[in-house]
Amino acid sequence: MERQMLLLFITGLLISSCGWNLNAPDNGNGGSDPGDETLYFEDVSSSNLPDSANLRTNASTAVDNNNNGNIDLVLAIESSNNKILINDGNAKFTDETSNRLTTQNTNSQDITAADFNNDGNIDLFFASEQNQSSGLAINNGSGTFSDLSNRIPVTGNFTSSGSLDFDNDGSIDLFIGNRGQNQLLANNGNAFFNNQTSQRLPQNFDNTFDIAIGDITGNNLIDLLTANQGPNIVLINTGTGFYTNQSGNRIPYINAPEESRSILLADIANDSDLDIYYGNSAFQENANPKDRLLINDGRGYFSDQTADRLPAITTHTFTAEFADLDNDRDLDLIVGNYDGGLRILLNNRNGYYSDQSTDWLPDNFTPLALDIEVNDFNGDNLPDIYIATQDGQNRLLLQRN
Repeated sequence: MERQMLLLFITGLLISSCGWNLNAPDNGNGGSDPGDETLYFEDVSSSNLPDSANLRTNASTAVDNNNNGNIDLVLAIESSNNKILINDGNAKFTDETSNRLTTQNTNSQDITAADFNNDGNIDLFFASEQNQSSGLAINNGSGTFSDLSNRIPVTGNFTSSGSLDFDNDGSIDLFIGNRGQNQLLANNGNAFFNNQTSQRLPQNFDNTFDIAIGDITGNNLIDLLTANQGPNIVLINTGTGFYTNQSGNRIPYINAPEESRSILLADIANDSDLDIYYGNSAFQENANPKDRLLINDGRGYFSDQTADRLPAITTHTFTAEFADLDNDRDLDLIVGNYDGGLRILLNNRNGYYSDQSTDWLPDNFTPLALDIEVNDFNGDNLPDIYIATQDGQNRLLLQRN
């Protein structure tokens, strides 16, 4: 008996000295709750980002520019030249803009990365406002880019952009959000674009802040959605790349300015169709700042299930991204606010969210977020977060294992 008691005593000392907590709550991944150990995200901005990137950044995109397997960053800079940051593989970035990017576009608001000339390399489109020429940078194959902006036939107060093949010819076209009539550009296959807006899009002169592109009806045709200062718009593909406005039939109407700054399409409810997340702000009178979650019935008709599924978010949401942060095979949500801070909303399965920000983010982490990029920047198979900010202090969060 004395020997058994001695063994139990020694075992207890070993457990205590190793820091094991046999009563620690499980976080669903076999580990302990993050509140009992360390936060999931570490702010490495000061050590991993170059000082030259700390300018007001309207948008960012994560892409392997030089085909070396590392995820780089492209930044759309307010009132200055855009930037290319090259990743060393460990999420430490170097500004190599001067060696790689010849386009000199200022006031760029968004970036689309796609292979526009079908050569297997990722090219860049910069959507610019104030009626300046938007930028088209064609990849030469080594991560250096030639300026072919003269192939973009339109200007405007562009806010957002995205790529799709709306005419099913195998080349990547452009949809551009505008403060005014949005634009649809057809690619002839070699990165020469012509304006198809008047033929294919219905007229609408609202201020579009963001766009989303995807098949919401389940018929294998790509539809277009816009997040606007006024009512949000759903444009349904009629079958040949021509679009009709079916917003009134498909999304719940709100009798107030929506002022949606961000729109995402994702299978939130895990039922194999695309749902809608709207990130909202309220800078104008009577606008409702509460973000919205609309669930698809499978045929492209949506019900507002915000109250049941989403914590109340009433800050000025400018950006959001879906990603599986906790490796449980459903989509979590990262929300960035213009007035400061991020929120981490974990999916509790089938699209019901809870706010876990305090367990995941550093204390007093309040960047003025304009855009978010979620990707694995250091090659550890965990999603990290890059935050493009209004005040120029861009931030990088690496997820701990």
